[in-house]
Amino acid sequence: MTTTTTSLHKASCPQPGATSGWISAPSSPTPLLDHAVLERLREDLSEYDVWRVFVQNFITALPLRIEKVRVALTTGDADGAMDAVLSLKTASQMVGAERLAALAADLEAAQREGIRVADPAVALPRLAVDYLHRIKQRAGQTSYALRTHLDTARQPRTINSQP
Repeated sequence: MTTTTTSLHKASCPQPGATSGWISAPSSPTPLLDHAVLERLREDLSEYDVWRVFVQNFITALPLRIEKVRVALTTGDADGAMDAVLSLKTASQMVGAERLAALAADLEAAQREGIRVADPAVALPRLAVDYLHRIKQRAGQTSYALRTHLDTARQPRTINSQP
């Protein structure tokens, strides 16, 4: 009896710029930043310019979030990987980082499918190979765009109480 197996890695490795073999590519391009989300954030948190602090905190925490994803994936920690990728996705959505959130959602779906069809100790490190470089690149682009947005956003008007 002869059996033929296909390497899970070969089945899951995307071509450069593509998504994992476990899920399909998005049908429409997503903006790097959703400026409507940033504007709503600015309106909701305008007092004391809290929205700026919120966005700056996202930028500051981004490397740590990515590191948590990396560690969980490379060690095959399914629960930790899901927690880390959901944290990255949700935080990205909150600041309008649409492409980063979409990439995190893609990784989330790939994780769910990967651990369904293979041992997490095998599937998750392979997803790290497939996704981490792109996540780091997208995070750098997003951080740059958010810093630029913060630099160019109108400063709050001050009311001069003197006649």
